[in-house]
Amino acid sequence: MFKSILGGFAVLVVASVSAGAQERQWVLDATDEDAFLVFGVPESDDTGFSIWCTIQSGKAKIFLPEASSKLTLGKPGAMELEAGDVTVTLEGETSDNQEAGTISLEAEVETTNPIFAAMEKADRLKVHVAGDEQIFPLIDADVEGLLKLCDKE
Repeated sequence: MFKSILGGFAVLVVASVSAGAQERQWVLDATDEDAFLVFGVPESDDTGFSIWCTIQSGKAKIFLPEASSKLTLGKPGAMELEAGDVTVTLEGETSDNQEAGTISLEAEVETTNPIFAAMEKADRLKVHVAGDEQIFPLIDADVEGLLKLCDKE
């Protein structure tokens, strides 16, 4: 009986901790000058992937905060994005992510790049950097809304 009480208690503790933890989600936000589509925990610094632009610039920047510790800081790095049957490779600039102890990667791309149309239809985005793979769900990612803000008029 003691084991079953402890087991039940453990289930309650795990359930309450899980309920209190926020999960990453997609959020579209804009200021007067910039627009952001971020996959992260709202109201926190926890970001897994983001796309941002200067409004009506026709260009967007794709940012991977924890790209790979295998990259070399200060040297360009390749980022391969795969959504559905579309794969593109982008060259990006590296930066130091001291908080995560790794290197970030940011690449600029035209908003007409086929990866965006593919992301609107796909259920996930695979990102490959220096042999590492990260997968991001695209459910609720308002790519279309971001592109409306980023595209040239």
